[in-house]
Amino acid sequence: MSVTIPTIEEAEKLELTSEEFEKIKVLLGRHPNSLELQLFSRLWSEHASYKNSIKWLATLPKGGEDILVKAGDDNAGVVDLGDGNACVFKVESHNSPCAIQPRLGALTGLRVVMRDIFSMGAKPSAILSSLRFGDGKRDTARWLFEEVAEGICEFERGFEVPVLGGETFFSRGYNTTPIVNNMAIGVVPKDKLINGKAEGTDNLILVVGARTGKDGVDTDVFETDILAEIDTPPVSIEQMMDVSIEKELLEAIQQMSASVDLVGIQPIGTQGVVGAALEMAGRGNSGIHLDVEAIPERQQGLEVKDLLLSQTWGRVLVCIAPSDIEKVKSIIERLQVAMAVIGKVTDDGKVMCFSEKEVVAEMPVDIAMNGKSAPVYERDIDEDIEKLPAINLDIYDEPDHYPDVVKVMLSNLNVASKGWLTNKFSSQTNSDNGNFDYPSDAAFVNIEGSDKTLVATMDCNSRYMKSDALIGAQIAVAEAARNIVCAGGRPIALSDCLNYGNPYDSKVYRTFVDSVKGITKACNDFGVPVVGGNVSFYNQRSENGQLKPITPTPVIGMVGVVDDEKHHNTLSFRHKGDMIFLVGQSRNDVNSSEYASSILNIKKSAAPYYNPEEEKELQSTVTEMIKDGLVRSVHDVSNGGLFFSLLESSIPLEFGFDITSDAEIRKEAFLFGESQSRVVVSVSPEKQDDFVDFMMSTQVPFSILGHVTKGEVRIDDESYGYIDELKLAFEQRLENWVQG
Repeated sequence: MSVTIPTIEEAEKLELTSEEFEKIKVLLGRHPNSLELQLFSRLWSEHASYKNSIKWLATLPKGGEDILVKAGDDNAGVVDLGDGNACVFKVESHNSPCAIQPRLGALTGLRVVMRDIFSMGAKPSAILSSLRFGDGKRDTARWLFEEVAEGICEFERGFEVPVLGGETFFSRGYNTTPIVNNMAIGVVPKDKLINGKAEGTDNLILVVGARTGKDGVDTDVFETDILAEIDTPPVSIEQMMDVSIEKELLEAIQQMSASVDLVGIQPIGTQGVVGAALEMAGRGNSGIHLDVEAIPERQQGLEVKDLLLSQTWGRVLVCIAPSDIEKVKSIIERLQVAMAVIGKVTDDGKVMCFSEKEVVAEMPVDIAMNGKSAPVYERDIDEDIEKLPAINLDIYDEPDHYPDVVKVMLSNLNVASKGWLTNKFSSQTNSDNGNFDYPSDAAFVNIEGSDKTLVATMDCNSRYMKSDALIGAQIAVAEAARNIVCAGGRPIALSDCLNYGNPYDSKVYRTFVDSVKGITKACNDFGVPVVGGNVSFYNQRSENGQLKPITPTPVIGMVGVVDDEKHHNTLSFRHKGDMIFLVGQSRNDVNSSEYASSILNIKKSAAPYYNPEEEKELQSTVTEMIKDGLVRSVHDVSNGGLFFSLLESSIPLEFGFDITSDAEIRKEAFLFGESQSRVVVSVSPEKQDDFVDFMMSTQVPFSILGHVTKGEVRIDDESYGYIDELKLAFEQRLENWVQG
């Protein structure tokens, strides 16, 4: 082993604190060598260790009868679907890369999260994306949006897994720094689930996939390979955009799983081969000896550090029994991936790295994330958070002409249709994924060989987070569950992606902590555990030359199950003359609404009304009315308020609606307020009495709004135009904005 002894100054250059440097010496029982110090620097970085967040993440509810793999126990969460199947899903971020190279960043973010899914044996089924960009008035936001959208499309086309849903939001809180979160979903027979572990002394460790290059060893892979002005970049942008290696890797894993008993598979991510080995050994309560020279190289001149820390995409570590090596070789030889035996499993609780038969680095297994020796910190919390006031509508004049208000609201990118983006995504596999011709509040994914259907959604209203992170996070979970319920499903579990600024900023850290508390409360309220996720700190935006944190954004990716396909539900009005009901209570509340922002020019106010008990009652009631076949359509009231929920229900089949507002509620609040726990349903005339009888037996308030019309939109006997005109304005706004 090298006798070079690094100093505290060298440790600090590697962004290790003096306390961490001393802890390393205690853990090793000696001074680390220079290579070990570099390995610790990567392994104890925020992205790899979650050292500033893991204490609070540990408080999230993680257990449940449907949970097969809990949060933190493997690369993604796994839930039992019944019928012998399991769903593997995860949400990941790729924010900073998308600010540098948005098209490449979006595509590679999907490569990473998809690899986490199929490395556990799952067949990839669907993608959902949650996207946030800056103020729509800025050309930067337009460019970032177009490039990110194209990157997602290129991955979808290349990997042939459909993008089925998501959300897109625009706000100055993301100027120059987009938030790009993706959820990957796959299905696997429970008996074919693969864990990311290494166990069984003398079992072999293989690296399978792309050959290793000097990608992201000393800095971020994007900066290293693209932005740096070097004569011969180690990999071209064309190669980085090519997802064929992931397709080959998926095929390799599927064939290996069918032929041999795989002990475990671990994707190689930002922690490199050494980090992947530590995670595998940690889960298997074992150790691993690595032969660094055996790692297949893509370029000449790679050092030991490069081979251990490279972030080259498209690689996994595989643990197998020695008796299976010839079968695995025969499989890999037929595919366009590299493979090499690079180590073996031991029982010493260490990852030891050998070069030219000498030990060059030796690290205890429990230094990795979730290990008892990994650093855990709690940062300062600002206890003096300003409570934003509620909007008092009494001090504002009521609009003179509401159709004009609708015209202004239709120009708002956040309430306008995202159909232009949806239409960019391929529909070539949609006939196989269970989606309907009509939209629903959540996306459907078929489960092969089962009568059940997966249903999934992603949610977080950023305006509410600016107002009150504790309430905003609860609403994000509640709305995700509500969307699944409105689609006819029952929520099972969620994976989150927590996007914030600098954790050393006490105000930022307060919003992070409040968000975790809010998610925890809502998960307990609805019985939906967290099975995985991601934390993305250091998301800073530029404003007048100063760095400011982004708007706190805890994105919730949730999956559920529709137990019987006859309970699939869509949001579209189906027949002229059907009655329209509002389930839930209207309130004089326009807090944090798009109406408040667009019409009143109030950018910050209290969060909208939310009561978890009312929300639980509502969701239970909606579930029963769908099971009883009482409703033709169900659509929740959320962003934009009741008017836009009605409009979205009208557009698919170009019906209109004729409704009467509530005389006891300010009309702007009735139409555009975003108070929670409300749902719009349409009911056939022959079932109206049954529906009313059912609702009278519940504790949930409801009211008749009006009826579905042939095409005109009328409110309080005033015409707002015809649905074809409103549809055109609603659906062309985003496209017109993209075209400038």
